[in-house]
Order: sequence, then structure tokens, then C-alpha cells
Amino acid sequence: MTKPNFQAMTKQELRAYVLAHRDDQEAFYALADKLREQPGVEITSTKQLHELVEAKLDDADVRDAYAALEEVAILGATPLEELKKELGI
Repeated sequence: MTKPNFQAMTKQELRAYVLAHRDDQEAFYALADKLREQPGVEITSTKQLHELVEAKLDDADVRDAYAALEEVAILGATPLEELKKELGI
């Protein structure tokens, strides 16, 4: 099996690949290189890169949860503001 061309992948594609192939160090370092190219992001350790990836995943989870709350509110089950208050968000 041949390895994908990491240089041709977008950051999102490469991130998804790294998450699916956590033991692939070549992909991990290719992602780190792409993130280094981003203005304002300086990666100094693998721990920092892991924290950045986890933070992005947490942000995505929050957005997904908020979208689900809005969908439930549209259905009229419970007002969105009430749900948010109960969940503390």
C-alpha cells in the first residue's frame, strides 16, 4: 500500500488522516509542518500540537452540541434558552 501525498492534502484532510492513523509519524510531522505555516501558530513540541488538535476537536464538539440544541428547540420540545440554562451554557 502506498502512502498518501501529505503535501497535496489540505490541513483538514491531513488532520483527519492523522486522527485515523495515530501511529503514522510521517503524517503527524507533515501536519505539524502545515500548522507551522499558519501565521500566529508556533509549534514547539508534540505535546503542544496535541493540545491544539484537542482544543479544535472540543470547539467542534461544542458547535455540534449547540446545533443539536437549536434543532430540538425548533421542534418545540423545550425553549432553547431553557435548555442552555439547564446545561449551564
